[in-house]
Amino acid sequence: MSYSIEKKGKFLFTFLGMGMLTLSGCMVGPDYARPDAKVQTQFSQPTKSEFTEEIPTHPGTLLNPVQWWMGFNDPTLSTLLARAAKDNLSLQNAALRIYQARASLGVADATLLPTVGLGGSGARTNQPSALTQATGASPYSNSQSLIVQANWEIDFWGKYRRGIESATSSLIATAAAFYAADASLASEVANTYISIRNYEALKVVATTNLALQAESLRIAQSRYRNGATSLLDLSQAQSQYEQTKADIPAIIASLKKSQYAMSLLLGELPNYYELNFGNTKGTIKPPRALEVGIPKDLLRRRPDVLQAEYAAAAQSALIGVNVAALYPSFSLSGYFGFQNATFNNSTQTSLFSWDNRNTSISGSFMFPLFYRGAIIDQIRVQDAVFQQSVLTYQNQVLLAQKEVEDALISISTTRSSAEDLKKSVTAAQQAASLALDRYKAGQNDYNTVIIAQQQLLAVQNSLVQTTTNNLLGYVAAFKALGGGWSGNMSMPQLPEQMVQTMRERSDWGTALNDPSDLRLVKSSETIK
Repeated sequence: MSYSIEKKGKFLFTFLGMGMLTLSGCMVGPDYARPDAKVQTQFSQPTKSEFTEEIPTHPGTLLNPVQWWMGFNDPTLSTLLARAAKDNLSLQNAALRIYQARASLGVADATLLPTVGLGGSGARTNQPSALTQATGASPYSNSQSLIVQANWEIDFWGKYRRGIESATSSLIATAAAFYAADASLASEVANTYISIRNYEALKVVATTNLALQAESLRIAQSRYRNGATSLLDLSQAQSQYEQTKADIPAIIASLKKSQYAMSLLLGELPNYYELNFGNTKGTIKPPRALEVGIPKDLLRRRPDVLQAEYAAAAQSALIGVNVAALYPSFSLSGYFGFQNATFNNSTQTSLFSWDNRNTSISGSFMFPLFYRGAIIDQIRVQDAVFQQSVLTYQNQVLLAQKEVEDALISISTTRSSAEDLKKSVTAAQQAASLALDRYKAGQNDYNTVIIAQQQLLAVQNSLVQTTTNNLLGYVAAFKALGGGWSGNMSMPQLPEQMVQTMRERSDWGTALNDPSDLRLVKSSETIK
């Protein structure tokens, strides 16, 4: 239906009346609530036994849950983590997605407002005819117009409000994804650093044993030249030496690759770590304590759990958006402006003369009739996707608990293994020394020396790897417990050069590096 009026007051009154109708309208679709998830009451913290060690927990020792790496007491690690948080390109990418999501939310906010446009036209037409030629009238006519047009679809069923609700939840989920990426980056930097120190230690073990075997080979050569031993002993000594030497290039390659990986995490060229940190010595040791808390804490301490929850909330709101399509939509449209036209030689009045005003307002509704089956199917699509997101959230909660348990048992067992391997290394060193002494004295053949030295190399390598695995277990535990995130949900800072480039390219106004977004702040308060 449509109708025309001339009084602007009635136009505005009707517009405001429909606005009140929007505010009092309902919102169809489900209201989101956090899905239930299985959470155990306590972590099964390992105790001391023949094969496990108790994880030390000193209530008086306070570890920084955000900067958890300070517990390793390694200045190089702290420097690397600070650099990665500032310069890692993947993390900057995740930060930009938050600004993208906030801009998308601004687009969604605008759907509640009417669209208003200003249009104008002017024309001069020459239409000669027999009449104008007979009468001598001017064949020219002029027309002008300046019109303000407005269109507004009233959000009676909450379609647009549900859309804003979905966009808001998506913004929160995107922010949580950034902080999850930040926490993952910290653990990845720590793991890579530990890996570098691991290969450095393995290289030291290999070169030390190579020197020991070189001495054994020298002795075997001397004894062979003096006829005190057979060519078999010399060949065995040569083979063992060359085999150990052949293992070192693979260790060097793995060390280099870990250094290249660290450089990438720092947002630098592959040789950056070696040039700037290659001569540093590692002092990393396990933290003195690890406070695990209770599993329920993970629901508020892990940003990836929060991300999964708000991703489900965003999808829940989309169900309401599609349900609203089943109901009639109501729209208002209208315009107000001035139109003026002159023909032949008639006098042209001012365009903005009140007599030239032109106003109109119309209302309409649309009710779907033959497309309802497709709409219902689309609702089913959104509901199925929402249920998938619920399962993803529930699985993320379970996964978070599993990761904590994995890390705790890894710490416990590697601590136990390391203690046994330290004793084994001491015994193997003594056995290798005695075997070589007995060989020099002619009391046993070289095969005994080979076995002893191979055993020494094997247990030393095992001790290095087990010590490394223990450190990796602590990193995994801190990450699994939500370490690295303070619960802050403000907008992350972007590099100034990037901000300047984006501002030169597009009109960002004050939107870049503006941490003030109340919807993010409020969302963080709900999880504490």
